Amino acid sequence: MPSPIDGYLAYLGAIRSLSPRTVAAYGNDLRMFSALVEEAGRPVEAAEPADVRDFVASLVRDGYMSSSVNRALSAVKGFFRYLVRYGHASSNPAKDVESLPMARTLPAFMFEDEMAEFIDGTPDDGFAGARDRAIFETLYSTGCRVAELAGLTPADLDLRAGRARVTGKGSRERVVFLSDAAAEAIKAWLPYRSARLAAMGDDEARRLGLFLNAKSGSLSTRGIAYIVERRMAAAGRGRRLSPHGFRHSFATHLVGRGADIRVVQAMLGHQNISTTQVYTHVDMARLREVYDGAHPHARAPGGATGATNDRIKGTTR
Repeated sequence: MPSPIDGYLAYLGAIRSLSPRTVAAYGNDLRMFSALVEEAGRPVEAAEPADVRDFVASLVRDGYMSSSVNRALSAVKGFFRYLVRYGHASSNPAKDVESLPMARTLPAFMFEDEMAEFIDGTPDDGFAGARDRAIFETLYSTGCRVAELAGLTPADLDLRAGRARVTGKGSRERVVFLSDAAAEAIKAWLPYRSARLAAMGDDEARRLGLFLNAKSGSLSTRGIAYIVERRMAAAGRGRRLSPHGFRHSFATHLVGRGADIRVVQAMLGHQNISTTQVYTHVDMARLREVYDGAHPHARAPGGATGATNDRIKGTTR
């Protein structure tokens, strides 16, 4: 008979449609919690609020980051909501245990001129060049998550209308928009893709993603991240940017140009508006840089502006 934890993890994957990576992380958290409760001589279903508080304290003592501690606490809370709903527990011992406070950090992004220079500087000839240029243009044009981009297929595209359909978290679908530059970059890439798959049957080729690796398989999320990291290093930017940085840049630039925050929320596929509101703060960093560059009393010693120093460090004031 499966354990309560195994039943919950199966529920998360089959009913809640969480990613295998998220399910695995929750499983590790819950097994650690279960071991703590069982050391006290009780099954995990009989856990008490003190057990949950001890679990959180043990993670803090072991040096876990606040985000990891809060994820583990979220896993325990969700697990007991599941047990209570299906009659396997009478109450949720984690209900009143509060998450750890977290400092809100601003996401890494590129300014508009940086993004334009980076994409324009990407070679667009040959298999790898055309593919990489199309990836960057699509990431920036749509604001997609990297997993959404990796799951994109040619059948999801409507290049004439300038849009695509992606599947996001929780298997939720949404329409994203392709700029003229993104559509043209994809059109330039498709002949290379077709030539690489010419030996395959149509059914097999259709199952592959829009973007391919060197072995003619679908490019994975890690593969996309590697391409971004490699191109960033080649551009000599002196800092790292993940594929998610394109998503942050997309949202930041929309907000900076006056887009309504709820429109940006819909484009990003955020369920909660508070997740999107961070981009209003990111745009303040851009305004601060303009201020520091223009106001004579705002300059830092040595001629560099305070905002520029912060930007190099990857932080904002």
